[in-house]
Amino acid sequence: MNIHITNKDYLWSYAGVFLSLLANVIMTPFVMYFLDGNSFGLWGVFQSLSAITTLFDFGFSTTFSRNINYCWNGADRLIKNGIICSESSKPNFYLMKETMKACRIVFLMLASLAFILLSTIGTLYIDYISFSIEGQTPVISWFIYSLAIFLNLYFGYYGSFLRGVGAISDVNKATVLSRLTQIILTIFLLWLGYGLVGISVAYLVYGTLFRQLAKIRFYRFKGIGEGLKKITVFLPRKEIQSIFLVVWHNAWREGLVSLSNYLANQSCTIINSLYMPLTQTGAYSLAVQIASAISQISAVMYTANQPVLQSVCINNDTEKEKRTMSLIIVSFTFLNIVGLFFTVTIGLPLLRFIRPEAVVSISVMLGIGLYQFILKFRNCYTSYFSCTNRIPYVKAFLMSSIGCVMLAIICMGYFNWGVWGLIGSQLISQGVYNAWSWTRKAHQEMKLSFQDTITLGSDELRKILLGFFRRRGKK
Repeated sequence: MNIHITNKDYLWSYAGVFLSLLANVIMTPFVMYFLDGNSFGLWGVFQSLSAITTLFDFGFSTTFSRNINYCWNGADRLIKNGIICSESSKPNFYLMKETMKACRIVFLMLASLAFILLSTIGTLYIDYISFSIEGQTPVISWFIYSLAIFLNLYFGYYGSFLRGVGAISDVNKATVLSRLTQIILTIFLLWLGYGLVGISVAYLVYGTLFRQLAKIRFYRFKGIGEGLKKITVFLPRKEIQSIFLVVWHNAWREGLVSLSNYLANQSCTIINSLYMPLTQTGAYSLAVQIASAISQISAVMYTANQPVLQSVCINNDTEKEKRTMSLIIVSFTFLNIVGLFFTVTIGLPLLRFIRPEAVVSISVMLGIGLYQFILKFRNCYTSYFSCTNRIPYVKAFLMSSIGCVMLAIICMGYFNWGVWGLIGSQLISQGVYNAWSWTRKAHQEMKLSFQDTITLGSDELRKILLGFFRRRGKK
């Protein structure tokens, strides 16, 4: 079943991403106002540690989503490397049910392991760095936050399933409602004086609500629930194990990629907290959040079109593949530049007015923004390879991320270069190879020139905008 992204899907994608990021934009002034400097810095550490879920996911979420997409497009079977082009237009519900069952078992084990480690080693770490905060608030808040991470990881596959079948509007509607709930609850609990505990409780409610909404919408999407109910035959354990082995072949590679992304991005906040006061860690963490938010908004076309790329690959539609990739690259680059411009001209002055010591300089913001752009731009191209069920970039990602951590520790611990040592370590580690190599290889394989990318991408973007305004005009 071919997947097509409509203007409605794009609108809900932007709504979902904007509200997810707006949640931080709206909550940050309240958090900065109601929390003292040390508590605000600790909250930044919480957010960095929450990214650990991508490590415990170990690539299964992305890999299962991709394989659900293949089942939805009628694949007869799943293979370890590459894809088998579909000759059927009907979903393979039997194969989908097998894949889903394997997924549930895997994520229960992963979530349990994550909670054990976060509630033990993670608690010791939080207790160590929060010595300046009196009472048990940091530990209690962290326990609630760890529970939220467990539930998000365990039930997270429903969001992946929705993206896998191309239900972009549905997954973003769930995101919008859940984020609104989190925003309202966070502000209310902060106003009542619950501080870090209140923020953690609101995060727990957000994750639980999103997963339940995603589950309901998945089974209602285009008769999936009815189709799966018709598969009443017993699913042999050997077949489930076979699905796991097929998925595991690339999942552990995706896991290493997730580990690499974490080390290349979030680890620097952790390193910062070991060498600098929590107040300065909070300022750096806030800048990373803002730059990451800009990249996420810019990458909406990239996120929304992942199931399209997977669909055109399995259906061998090379022309649509070129146009989709070009749309992703052009829209991402343009929006990232615009986002950074408005951040340094409007965003930073507003935040500095609320709490001057919690905001970095414009030059540091631009340095962090450039690095976040490079990371996501690189991922736009490596997604081309992953959509064809190939992960050739594992070693390069892992080596660059390890190099980044080592350089950061040397710059902070030995040379004492501060934030610029972190930024320089990140830029150098990616600039050596990953920032340009996968871009070149993807263009060569698709037989797509950079000039054609700009032309096709601009054309596709123009069609989307014209289609949107024409629809608005008819109303």
